[in-house]
Amino acid sequence: MIDTHAHLHFPQFDKDREEVIKECEQKLAAVVTVGCNIDDSIKAVNLARKHHFIYASAGIHPHDASGYSLDVKDKLREILSDDKVVAVGEAGLDFYRNLSPKEKQEEIFRLQIELSRETGKPIIIHTREASSEMSEFIKKEMEGVKGIIHCFNGDTELLETALKNGFFISYAGPVTYPKNEALRETLKKVPSSRLLVETDSPYLSPQKKRGKRNQPTYVAYTVKTIADYLGLNFTDVDRITTVNAKRIFGLPMTKEESEPKLVYKVRNNLYINLTTKCPCNCVFCFRGKEDYVLGYNLKLDREPIAEEYMYRIKNPGIYDEIVFCGYGEPFERFDALVKVAKWAKKMGAKKIRVNTNGLGYLITKSDNLLDELKGIVDTFNVSLNASSPEEYYRIVRPSFGNGSFESVIKFIIDAKEKGFNVIISAVNIEGFNKEAFKSLARKLGVDYRIREQKIV
Repeated sequence: MIDTHAHLHFPQFDKDREEVIKECEQKLAAVVTVGCNIDDSIKAVNLARKHHFIYASAGIHPHDASGYSLDVKDKLREILSDDKVVAVGEAGLDFYRNLSPKEKQEEIFRLQIELSRETGKPIIIHTREASSEMSEFIKKEMEGVKGIIHCFNGDTELLETALKNGFFISYAGPVTYPKNEALRETLKKVPSSRLLVETDSPYLSPQKKRGKRNQPTYVAYTVKTIADYLGLNFTDVDRITTVNAKRIFGLPMTKEESEPKLVYKVRNNLYINLTTKCPCNCVFCFRGKEDYVLGYNLKLDREPIAEEYMYRIKNPGIYDEIVFCGYGEPFERFDALVKVAKWAKKMGAKKIRVNTNGLGYLITKSDNLLDELKGIVDTFNVSLNASSPEEYYRIVRPSFGNGSFESVIKFIIDAKEKGFNVIISAVNIEGFNKEAFKSLARKLGVDYRIREQKIV
């Protein structure tokens, strides 16, 4: 785990700082201690220099903006040049307490945006009672700047604007509070590749530590809450947020974290990543925009032979399900799909599922593919995303053109008739006809799943 936003150099830790740091070193991969003004940023950097796993940011908090002029830029640039400084900030707008005039907050924030662009280091953004103003800043003045929305508060406008501009979203202790269901609901919209966790310690202690001083190791409570809410394991969210933190801050990654994955585990399912090819260009798809999914790099630089997958799977019987679902469409490598699936079933796989766009007939130019998979594959999850041809071509945009929708429907009907379990799925994008999709599922006699759109 990485606590992406703490204040370990604050006076609240003066009495037991070394004890807290020792526990952090034992339990966390890294901590970013965040500066709030010039003197405070220097303290953060000095602390980071003493410990290999602690990094710092340097910036001016909106509360402190009135104490500085534009001349501070050179001093801040100097601090940012330190190798242990991985980000600008925290910077931003706070119109709740208004400890600095609005115009001054905007001036100093704009200065730090310029430094973020100049240095290439991400900017850690504080925003309170200023979501609309921050959204405008992001849209109009932050193109090409990497950013993190620190301690995200659940505002939908800010979330959508930040994600569309490539920003990361960081959740802190408030996501664990029982009354914050609306905040937890926003987790469904954040791509796994943009999710971060933090403590903002010594503040905002998670629910089980309310009333006590927060500290970086308590980030585990936030990880646990997110995992439970998203139906993932603790280790899944740990992996996802750790890799994301390393990506955004430019921290060293292990070979395991950086190399493309042929197979990858989520919960107790094992996923098989056969190819990056897909004949569809769905409006919601992040293929080509995001290489990391659920903490794994899925962008293959080659198409491995079937035996390489067998070697990595080793014992398929230990998993709840083997799922052919990676960065591309499994039917694009039908021969490898059949060979690996047959081997997995022979070696004791409990269940085998293929997540597909349903265009197998057109991809393989074969009407017999279901017969080849009979007795091997148990379930097809068909990403249909529409209930009519018009909707389908607008959303899915298949390269095969007209006739594609009808081919998918035929695949679904044929698979159902041949005894396969079939699920159709869709992404709930704007304009999607949810009720018509449910009606189509009933007509086809199959189950359905509708998931929230991840904004990219």
